[in-house]
Amino acid sequence: MKNKFLDLFKNFAENIKTNRKLQIGLAILFGILLICCYFLFIHSPSDSNNSNSNNDNTNISLSAAEAYANSLENKLAKILSQVKGAGEVSVLVTLGSGFEYVYATEETIKETSSGSTTTNTIVLVSGEPVLVKEVYPEISGVLVSATGADNISVKLNLVTAIQTVIDVANEDITILTRV
Repeated sequence: MKNKFLDLFKNFAENIKTNRKLQIGLAILFGILLICCYFLFIHSPSDSNNSNSNNDNTNISLSAAEAYANSLENKLAKILSQVKGAGEVSVLVTLGSGFEYVYATEETIKETSSGSTTTNTIVLVSGEPVLVKEVYPEISGVLVSATGADNISVKLNLVTAIQTVIDVANEDITILTRV
């Protein structure tokens, strides 16, 4: 059995040496295997999506804004479901932007013969920027779906409750009857 396998392997190796088309086909096959291995094992898209770099403030800001919106939705749904006649309530909050962070800066003015230049640099303490203020995202709209919203007084109570809890204009609130 071993001899047959060795003979078959030697025969295949001789064919590779003499047949140019077989050489090209094997090279293409090898290239395809390398590309498949790269995409399957080395370059995993799920790894690159889940990794949060400390230098990428946009991703951190978006996830913080999403968490803020989810928290508002849950709190509003809980309180609005307790309004008399509202019934079962679902809430969707949309934000106009993410969080804004204001950091402490130091202003340096350099006088030169052509004029003065002003440079602002962020103040660092132990290598971290000093946060002065965190600006919450602006709420651009609130959508509420409630089973009792077909009653006009319930709808008015829901709108009033939303305006009391969060600062949003009347035209940015939509109350729909839940099916």
